[in-house]
Amino acid sequence: MDDYRQLVTESILDEQAFIKATFSNPQKGQDILWKKVVARPVLLKNKRHLQVSHFDQRKDVTKNYPFNELSSKVTELVNLPFRNIHVQMQGQDLQIQISKKGKAIVHRHKKHQKSAPWSLSHDRQKSLLLPNNQPDPFLQTIGIMTKDGKVRADRQGKFKQINEFLKLILETAVFDPTKPLNIVDCGCGNAYLTFAVYYYLHKLQNVPLEMVGIDVTKSLLDRRAEQVEELGWHGLTFQQSTIIDFEPQSPPNMVLALHACDTATDETLARALKWNSEMIFVAPCCHHHLQAQLAKQKSPSPFTAVMKQGPLKERLGDILTDNFRTLILKMMGYQTDIVEFVSTEHTGKNLLIRAKKSNHPADPKLLEEYNALKAMWQVTPYLETLLKENLNMTVPF
Repeated sequence: MDDYRQLVTESILDEQAFIKATFSNPQKGQDILWKKVVARPVLLKNKRHLQVSHFDQRKDVTKNYPFNELSSKVTELVNLPFRNIHVQMQGQDLQIQISKKGKAIVHRHKKHQKSAPWSLSHDRQKSLLLPNNQPDPFLQTIGIMTKDGKVRADRQGKFKQINEFLKLILETAVFDPTKPLNIVDCGCGNAYLTFAVYYYLHKLQNVPLEMVGIDVTKSLLDRRAEQVEELGWHGLTFQQSTIIDFEPQSPPNMVLALHACDTATDETLARALKWNSEMIFVAPCCHHHLQAQLAKQKSPSPFTAVMKQGPLKERLGDILTDNFRTLILKMMGYQTDIVEFVSTEHTGKNLLIRAKKSNHPADPKLLEEYNALKAMWQVTPYLETLLKENLNMTVPF
Protein backbone atom coordinates (compact mmCIF):
# COMPACT_ATOMS: atom_id res chain seq x y z
CA MET A 1 0.00 0.00 0.00
CA ASP A 2 2.76 2.45 0.87
CA ASP A 3 4.43 1.82 -2.49
CA TYR A 4 1.61 3.42 -4.49
CA ARG A 5 1.53 6.41 -2.14
CA GLN A 6 5.24 6.91 -2.65
CA LEU A 7 4.79 6.60 -6.41
CA VAL A 8 2.03 9.24 -6.46
CA THR A 9 4.02 11.54 -4.17
CA GLU A 10 7.12 11.35 -6.36
CA SER A 11 5.02 11.96 -9.48
CA ILE A 12 3.37 15.09 -8.08
CA LEU A 13 6.70 16.49 -6.94
CA ASP A 14 8.31 15.89 -10.34
CA GLU A 15 8.40 19.47 -11.68
CA GLN A 16 9.48 18.38 -15.16
CA ALA A 17 6.81 15.76 -15.82
CA PHE A 18 3.78 16.29 -13.55
CA ILE A 19 0.62 17.57 -15.28
CA LYS A 20 -2.41 16.70 -13.16
CA ALA A 21 -3.62 14.31 -10.44
CA THR A 22 -7.26 13.38 -9.88
CA PHE A 23 -8.47 11.58 -6.74
CA SER A 24 -12.04 10.25 -7.05
CA ASN A 25 -14.60 7.63 -6.00
CA PRO A 26 -14.57 7.85 -2.17
CA GLN A 27 -14.24 4.53 -0.37
CA LYS A 28 -17.47 3.36 1.21
CA GLY A 29 -17.74 3.81 4.95
CA GLN A 30 -15.07 6.52 5.03
CA ASP A 31 -15.82 9.93 6.50
CA ILE A 32 -14.88 12.30 3.68
CA LEU A 33 -16.56 15.53 2.62
CA TRP A 34 -15.35 15.49 -0.97
CA LYS A 35 -16.37 13.45 -4.01
CA LYS A 36 -13.25 14.43 -5.95
CA VAL A 37 -9.93 16.27 -5.48
CA VAL A 38 -7.84 17.61 -8.36
CA ALA A 39 -4.24 18.85 -8.13
CA ARG A 40 -2.28 20.57 -10.88
CA PRO A 41 0.73 22.90 -11.19
CA VAL A 42 0.14 26.59 -11.93
CA LEU A 43 2.24 29.73 -12.12
CA LEU A 44 1.28 32.55 -9.77
CA LYS A 45 3.39 35.69 -9.84
CA ASN A 46 5.99 33.73 -11.80
CA LYS A 47 6.33 31.13 -9.03
CA ARG A 48 5.30 27.49 -9.33
CA HIS A 49 2.41 26.42 -7.09
CA LEU A 50 0.28 23.35 -6.68
CA GLN A 51 -3.37 24.17 -7.15
CA VAL A 52 -5.67 21.82 -5.23
CA SER A 53 -9.44 21.84 -5.85
CA HIS A 54 -11.84 19.96 -3.56
CA PHE A 55 -15.26 19.17 -5.04
CA ASP A 56 -18.45 18.18 -3.27
CA GLN A 57 -21.98 17.93 -4.71
CA ARG A 58 -22.56 21.69 -4.80
CA LYS A 59 -19.27 23.59 -4.94
CA ASP A 60 -15.53 23.45 -5.25
CA VAL A 61 -12.91 24.89 -2.90
CA THR A 62 -9.57 25.76 -4.49
CA LYS A 63 -6.30 26.74 -2.80
CA ASN A 64 -2.78 27.23 -4.13
CA TYR A 65 0.34 25.97 -2.33
CA PRO A 66 3.95 27.01 -3.09
CA PHE A 67 6.00 24.07 -4.30
CA ASN A 68 8.52 24.59 -1.50
CA GLU A 69 5.77 23.94 1.08
CA LEU A 70 4.29 20.80 -0.45
CA SER A 71 5.48 17.94 1.72
CA SER A 72 2.57 17.91 4.17
CA LYS A 73 -0.05 18.72 1.53
CA VAL A 74 0.99 15.91 -0.79
CA THR A 75 1.05 13.50 2.15
CA GLU A 76 -2.50 14.58 2.97
CA LEU A 77 -3.60 14.06 -0.64
CA VAL A 78 -2.22 10.54 -1.05
CA ASN A 79 -3.81 9.45 2.24
CA LEU A 80 -7.33 10.56 1.30
CA PRO A 81 -9.72 7.56 1.20
CA PHE A 82 -10.34 7.52 -2.55
CA ARG A 83 -10.49 4.37 -4.67
CA ASN A 84 -9.28 5.91 -7.93
CA ILE A 85 -6.15 8.00 -8.55
CA HIS A 86 -5.21 9.20 -12.03
CA VAL A 87 -1.86 10.96 -12.46
CA GLN A 88 -1.08 12.55 -15.82
CA MET A 89 2.61 12.92 -16.62
CA GLN A 90 4.76 13.81 -19.56
CA GLY A 91 5.47 10.44 -21.18
CA GLN A 92 3.03 8.30 -19.19
CA ASP A 93 -0.16 8.23 -17.13
CA LEU A 94 -0.66 6.34 -13.88
CA GLN A 95 -4.03 4.80 -13.07
CA ILE A 96 -4.39 3.41 -9.55
CA GLN A 97 -7.44 1.55 -8.25
CA ILE A 98 -7.91 0.53 -4.64
CA SER A 99 -9.93 -2.68 -4.33
CA LYS A 100 -12.58 -3.29 -1.68
CA LYS A 101 -9.97 -5.28 0.23
CA GLY A 102 -7.56 -2.35 0.16
CA LYS A 103 -5.21 -3.70 -2.50
CA ALA A 104 -3.68 -1.11 -4.85
CA ILE A 105 -3.68 -2.00 -8.56
CA VAL A 106 -1.33 0.21 -10.56
CA HIS A 107 -1.56 0.61 -14.33
CA ARG A 108 1.01 2.54 -16.37
CA HIS A 109 0.00 3.89 -19.77
CA LYS A 110 2.88 5.09 -21.89
CA LYS A 111 2.31 7.95 -24.31
CA HIS A 112 3.80 6.89 -27.61
CA GLN A 113 3.60 10.36 -29.12
CA LYS A 114 5.80 13.04 -27.70
CA SER A 115 3.74 15.41 -25.57
CA ALA A 116 3.81 19.13 -26.15
CA PRO A 117 5.44 21.16 -23.40
CA TRP A 118 2.97 21.68 -20.58
CA SER A 119 2.01 25.31 -20.14
CA LEU A 120 1.33 26.29 -16.55
CA SER A 121 -0.38 29.47 -17.69
CA HIS A 122 -2.69 27.42 -19.92
CA ASP A 123 -1.99 29.57 -22.98
CA ARG A 124 -2.55 26.59 -25.28
CA GLN A 125 -6.24 27.22 -25.86
CA LYS A 126 -7.73 27.39 -29.34
CA SER A 127 -9.97 30.22 -30.47
CA LEU A 128 -12.66 30.82 -27.88
CA LEU A 129 -16.10 32.39 -28.11
CA LEU A 130 -15.36 34.16 -24.83
CA PRO A 131 -11.82 35.59 -25.16
CA ASN A 132 -9.36 34.72 -22.41
CA ASN A 133 -7.07 37.72 -22.73
CA GLN A 134 -9.36 40.76 -22.61
CA PRO A 135 -10.85 42.38 -19.50
CA ASP A 136 -14.58 41.68 -19.44
CA PRO A 137 -16.98 42.98 -16.75
CA PHE A 138 -19.16 39.88 -16.94
CA LEU A 139 -16.27 37.42 -16.46
CA GLN A 140 -14.78 39.58 -13.72
CA THR A 141 -18.10 39.86 -11.87
CA ILE A 142 -18.64 36.10 -11.70
CA GLY A 143 -15.05 35.51 -10.58
CA ILE A 144 -13.57 33.82 -13.65
CA MET A 145 -11.33 36.71 -14.72
CA THR A 146 -9.03 39.05 -12.81
CA LYS A 147 -9.22 42.83 -13.09
CA ASP A 148 -6.32 42.86 -15.54
CA GLY A 149 -8.11 40.51 -17.94
CA LYS A 150 -6.59 37.13 -17.12
CA VAL A 151 -8.58 33.97 -16.46
CA ARG A 152 -7.95 32.87 -12.87
CA ALA A 153 -5.78 29.78 -12.53
CA ASP A 154 -8.44 27.92 -10.53
CA ARG A 155 -11.15 28.70 -13.12
CA GLN A 156 -9.32 27.63 -16.29
CA GLY A 157 -11.20 24.32 -16.48
CA LYS A 158 -14.60 25.93 -15.94
CA PHE A 159 -13.80 28.65 -18.48
CA LYS A 160 -12.96 26.00 -21.09
CA GLN A 161 -16.12 24.03 -20.29
CA ILE A 162 -18.48 26.95 -20.82
CA ASN A 163 -16.74 27.93 -24.05
CA GLU A 164 -17.12 24.44 -25.47
CA PHE A 165 -20.71 24.26 -24.22
CA LEU A 166 -21.44 27.51 -26.07
CA LYS A 167 -19.89 26.16 -29.27
CA LEU A 168 -22.17 23.12 -29.22
CA ILE A 169 -25.24 25.28 -28.64
CA LEU A 170 -24.34 27.46 -31.61
CA GLU A 171 -23.68 24.40 -33.79
CA THR A 172 -27.14 23.04 -33.00
CA ALA A 173 -29.48 25.98 -32.49
CA VAL A 174 -31.22 28.19 -35.04
CA PHE A 175 -32.32 31.53 -33.61
CA ASP A 176 -35.16 33.70 -34.88
CA PRO A 177 -34.27 37.35 -34.09
CA THR A 178 -37.98 38.26 -34.15
CA LYS A 179 -38.95 35.79 -31.42
CA PRO A 180 -37.79 35.85 -27.79
CA LEU A 181 -35.84 32.78 -26.70
CA ASN A 182 -36.82 31.26 -23.36
CA ILE A 183 -34.09 29.25 -21.58
CA VAL A 184 -34.08 27.32 -18.30
CA ASP A 185 -30.77 26.28 -16.69
CA CYS A 186 -31.49 23.44 -14.26
CA GLY A 187 -29.34 23.06 -11.15
CA CYS A 188 -27.41 26.19 -12.11
CA GLY A 189 -25.25 26.32 -8.94
CA ASN A 190 -22.58 29.00 -9.37
CA ALA A 191 -24.27 29.84 -12.70
CA TYR A 192 -21.13 30.21 -14.81
CA LEU A 193 -22.95 28.59 -17.73
CA THR A 194 -26.11 30.62 -17.10
CA PHE A 195 -24.23 33.91 -17.26
CA ALA A 196 -22.17 32.83 -20.26
CA VAL A 197 -25.17 31.73 -22.36
CA TYR A 198 -27.10 34.92 -21.53
CA TYR A 199 -24.09 37.12 -22.24
CA TYR A 200 -23.14 35.50 -25.53
CA LEU A 201 -26.62 35.13 -27.01
CA HIS A 202 -28.19 38.33 -25.75
CA LYS A 203 -25.33 40.79 -25.36
CA LEU A 204 -23.10 39.69 -28.24
CA GLN A 205 -25.58 38.11 -30.69
CA ASN A 206 -28.59 40.35 -29.89
CA VAL A 207 -30.94 37.39 -29.48
CA PRO A 208 -34.11 38.46 -27.55
CA LEU A 209 -33.84 36.41 -24.39
CA GLU A 210 -35.60 35.48 -21.18
CA MET A 211 -33.56 33.15 -19.02
CA VAL A 212 -33.98 31.64 -15.56
CA GLY A 213 -31.51 29.63 -13.50
CA ILE A 214 -32.97 27.31 -10.87
CA ASP A 215 -31.28 25.69 -7.89
CA VAL A 216 -32.16 24.60 -4.36
CA THR A 217 -29.42 26.65 -2.64
CA LYS A 218 -30.84 30.08 -1.80
CA SER A 219 -27.52 31.65 -0.77
CA LEU A 220 -26.03 30.92 -4.20
CA LEU A 221 -29.06 32.35 -6.00
CA ASP A 222 -29.11 35.51 -3.88
CA ARG A 223 -25.50 36.21 -4.84
CA ARG A 224 -26.23 35.50 -8.53
CA ALA A 225 -29.15 37.96 -8.43
CA GLU A 226 -26.85 40.60 -6.93
CA GLN A 227 -24.36 40.03 -9.74
CA VAL A 228 -27.07 40.45 -12.38
CA GLU A 229 -27.97 43.77 -10.75
CA GLU A 230 -24.30 44.82 -10.67
CA LEU A 231 -24.06 44.15 -14.41
CA GLY A 232 -27.30 46.00 -15.14
CA TRP A 233 -28.72 43.04 -17.03
CA HIS A 234 -32.41 42.42 -17.68
CA GLY A 235 -34.16 39.21 -18.60
CA LEU A 236 -31.94 36.95 -16.45
CA THR A 237 -33.45 35.79 -13.16
CA PHE A 238 -32.92 33.05 -10.58
CA GLN A 239 -35.46 31.00 -8.67
CA GLN A 240 -35.13 28.60 -5.77
CA SER A 241 -36.74 25.30 -6.70
CA THR A 242 -36.11 21.63 -7.22
CA ILE A 243 -35.90 20.69 -10.88
CA ILE A 244 -38.89 18.39 -10.80
CA ASP A 245 -41.15 21.00 -9.14
CA PHE A 246 -40.20 24.00 -11.27
CA GLU A 247 -42.87 25.53 -13.51
CA PRO A 248 -41.68 28.25 -15.92
CA GLN A 249 -43.84 31.24 -16.78
CA SER A 250 -43.48 30.36 -20.47
CA PRO A 251 -42.52 27.00 -21.99
CA PRO A 252 -38.76 27.14 -22.64
CA ASN A 253 -37.28 26.76 -26.10
CA MET A 254 -34.03 25.51 -24.60
CA VAL A 255 -33.19 23.56 -21.45
CA LEU A 256 -29.65 23.31 -20.06
CA ALA A 257 -27.91 21.43 -17.26
CA LEU A 258 -24.16 21.35 -16.69
CA HIS A 259 -23.14 18.42 -14.46
CA ALA A 260 -26.48 17.86 -12.79
CA CYS A 261 -25.74 14.99 -10.40
CA ASP A 262 -27.24 11.52 -10.75
CA THR A 263 -31.05 11.67 -11.18
CA ALA A 264 -31.02 15.49 -11.51
CA THR A 265 -30.06 14.89 -15.14
CA ASP A 266 -33.11 12.66 -15.58
CA GLU A 267 -35.31 15.26 -13.90
CA THR A 268 -33.98 17.90 -16.30
CA LEU A 269 -34.73 15.70 -19.30
CA ALA A 270 -38.19 14.82 -17.98
CA ARG A 271 -39.11 18.46 -17.48
CA ALA A 272 -37.73 19.44 -20.88
CA LEU A 273 -39.87 16.73 -22.50
CA LYS A 274 -42.96 17.86 -20.61
CA TRP A 275 -42.35 21.44 -21.71
CA ASN A 276 -41.85 20.23 -25.29
CA SER A 277 -38.58 22.13 -25.42
CA GLU A 278 -37.08 22.53 -28.90
CA MET A 279 -33.48 22.05 -27.70
CA ILE A 280 -31.93 20.18 -24.76
CA PHE A 281 -28.28 20.25 -23.68
CA VAL A 282 -27.23 18.28 -20.59
CA ALA A 283 -23.79 17.22 -19.35
CA PRO A 284 -24.44 14.33 -16.92
CA CYS A 285 -22.41 13.89 -13.76
CA CYS A 286 -22.59 10.83 -11.49
CA HIS A 287 -24.89 7.89 -12.33
CA HIS A 288 -25.72 6.20 -9.02
CA HIS A 289 -29.35 5.19 -9.67
CA LEU A 290 -28.66 2.58 -12.33
CA GLN A 291 -25.42 1.54 -10.60
CA ALA A 292 -27.46 0.55 -7.53
CA GLN A 293 -29.76 -1.61 -9.67
CA LEU A 294 -26.84 -3.31 -11.41
CA ALA A 295 -25.32 -4.19 -8.03
CA LYS A 296 -28.44 -6.17 -7.12
CA GLN A 297 -28.78 -8.07 -10.40
CA LYS A 298 -26.96 -11.05 -11.80
CA SER A 299 -24.85 -9.84 -14.71
CA PRO A 300 -25.48 -11.17 -18.23
CA SER A 301 -23.01 -14.03 -18.69
CA PRO A 302 -20.77 -12.31 -21.27
CA PHE A 303 -20.23 -9.44 -18.82
CA THR A 304 -19.53 -11.40 -15.61
CA ALA A 305 -15.79 -10.74 -15.75
CA VAL A 306 -16.32 -7.07 -16.58
CA MET A 307 -18.65 -6.55 -13.61
CA LYS A 308 -16.02 -7.94 -11.23
CA GLN A 309 -13.77 -4.98 -12.00
CA GLY A 310 -14.96 -1.94 -10.02
CA PRO A 311 -13.87 0.82 -12.42
CA LEU A 312 -15.16 -1.07 -15.48
CA LYS A 313 -18.47 -1.80 -13.75
CA GLU A 314 -18.85 1.87 -12.91
CA ARG A 315 -18.08 3.02 -16.44
CA LEU A 316 -20.43 0.46 -17.93
CA GLY A 317 -23.19 1.76 -15.64
CA ASP A 318 -22.50 5.29 -16.86
CA ILE A 319 -22.63 4.16 -20.49
CA LEU A 320 -25.90 2.26 -20.02
CA THR A 321 -27.51 5.19 -18.20
CA ASP A 322 -26.70 7.70 -20.92
CA ASN A 323 -27.63 5.27 -23.68
CA PHE A 324 -31.07 4.73 -22.13
CA ARG A 325 -31.47 8.50 -21.95
CA THR A 326 -30.63 9.00 -25.62
CA LEU A 327 -32.97 6.19 -26.68
CA ILE A 328 -35.85 7.76 -24.74
CA LEU A 329 -35.17 11.16 -26.31
CA LYS A 330 -35.11 9.60 -29.78
CA MET A 331 -38.38 7.76 -29.10
CA MET A 332 -39.89 11.08 -28.02
CA GLY A 333 -39.06 12.60 -31.39
CA TYR A 334 -35.66 14.25 -30.83
CA GLN A 335 -32.53 14.05 -32.93
CA THR A 336 -30.08 13.05 -30.23
CA ASP A 337 -26.39 12.35 -29.89
CA ILE A 338 -23.65 12.24 -27.26
CA VAL A 339 -20.47 14.25 -27.77
CA GLU A 340 -17.29 14.92 -25.82
CA PHE A 341 -17.63 18.63 -25.27
CA VAL A 342 -14.31 19.17 -23.51
CA SER A 343 -11.08 17.29 -22.84
CA THR A 344 -10.77 15.10 -19.74
CA GLU A 345 -7.97 17.49 -18.79
CA HIS A 346 -10.71 19.88 -17.64
CA THR A 347 -13.30 17.42 -16.28
CA GLY A 348 -13.66 13.65 -16.09
CA LYS A 349 -17.38 14.05 -16.84
CA ASN A 350 -16.91 15.37 -20.35
CA LEU A 351 -19.91 13.93 -22.21
CA LEU A 352 -22.84 16.04 -23.34
CA ILE A 353 -26.25 14.85 -24.48
CA ARG A 354 -27.74 17.22 -27.04
CA ALA A 355 -31.22 16.83 -28.45
CA LYS A 356 -33.17 18.84 -30.99
CA LYS A 357 -36.85 18.35 -31.70
CA SER A 358 -37.48 16.66 -35.02
CA ASN A 359 -40.48 16.75 -37.34
CA HIS A 360 -39.90 13.14 -38.34
CA PRO A 361 -41.58 10.20 -36.55
CA ALA A 362 -39.40 8.04 -34.35
CA ASP A 363 -38.09 4.76 -35.74
CA PRO A 364 -40.22 1.89 -34.30
CA LYS A 365 -37.05 -0.19 -33.92
CA LEU A 366 -35.93 2.14 -31.14
CA LEU A 367 -38.53 0.67 -28.79
CA GLU A 368 -37.33 -2.85 -29.55
CA GLU A 369 -33.74 -1.81 -28.89
CA TYR A 370 -34.73 -0.10 -25.64
CA ASN A 371 -36.73 -3.04 -24.31
CA ALA A 372 -34.02 -5.52 -25.31
CA LEU A 373 -31.42 -3.54 -23.38
CA LYS A 374 -33.71 -3.35 -20.33
CA ALA A 375 -34.41 -7.07 -20.44
CA MET A 376 -30.73 -7.93 -20.78
CA TRP A 377 -29.71 -5.95 -17.69
CA GLN A 378 -32.98 -6.25 -15.70
CA VAL A 379 -33.08 -2.53 -14.84
CA THR A 380 -35.55 0.35 -15.08
CA PRO A 381 -34.00 3.73 -16.00
CA TYR A 382 -35.10 6.55 -13.71
CA LEU A 383 -36.10 8.72 -16.67
CA GLU A 384 -38.67 6.09 -17.64
CA THR A 385 -40.03 6.13 -14.10
CA LEU A 386 -40.37 9.91 -14.18
CA LEU A 387 -42.14 9.91 -17.51
CA LYS A 388 -44.65 7.25 -16.48
CA GLU A 389 -45.39 8.26 -12.87
CA ASN A 390 -44.50 11.91 -12.43
CA LEU A 391 -45.43 13.58 -15.70
CA ASN A 392 -48.55 11.64 -16.69
CA MET A 393 -47.33 11.46 -20.27
CA THR A 394 -48.07 8.72 -22.76
CA VAL A 395 -44.76 7.10 -23.63
CA PRO A 396 -44.04 3.87 -25.52
CA PHE A 397 -42.63 1.78 -22.65
